Amino acid sequence: MQKKFFAALLGAVLVMPLAAQAEGSYVKFGVGPSEYKDDIGSENKTAVALAYGFAIDKNFDVELGYVNLGKLKLGSADASSSTQTQSFYVAGVGTLPLTDAFSVFGKLGVTANHFNSKFTDADGTISNTDTKARALLGVGLAYNFTKEIAGTLEYQYFGKVDEMKLSALTVGVKYGF
Repeated sequence: MQKKFFAALLGAVLVMPLAAQAEGSYVKFGVGPSEYKDDIGSENKTAVALAYGFAIDKNFDVELGYVNLGKLKLGSADASSSTQTQSFYVAGVGTLPLTDAFSVFGKLGVTANHFNSKFTDADGTISNTDTKARALLGVGLAYNFTKEIAGTLEYQYFGKVDEMKLSALTVGVKYGF
């Protein structure tokens, strides 16, 4: 599964320069805290997001993206566990301009959350890899510095998997072609 995951990522990276030639398309990069939350508490890690989008009309885009939610590590003297989560998504993005420079946007789509988990104790190590599809919800603000460059603040919710809710709040830059 990991080979397929990286093949999809490589394919997306190779297609982006060609897709960037399309009018109304953009690339977006963001970084910020991700949150792994369950009934016991929550843990924050660093999320890194990369997306490509293209405009259907002036208020609606389709976006393809990748988000690395960071590696969650938990442990005690007797045992430790770690979970690395990555997500690929496709979503529709609706944008509402507030002024010439500010706009708000909402995002609705589907995400494939890919997990690599490891549990280690005195008996050994157990590894698990899984991919789960979930609904993706997002909201954000954008500020247009120029016609091509915008700053973004975005919250994305990647769903609940194995009693853990996954989300990210990123600050980024969007470059339109």
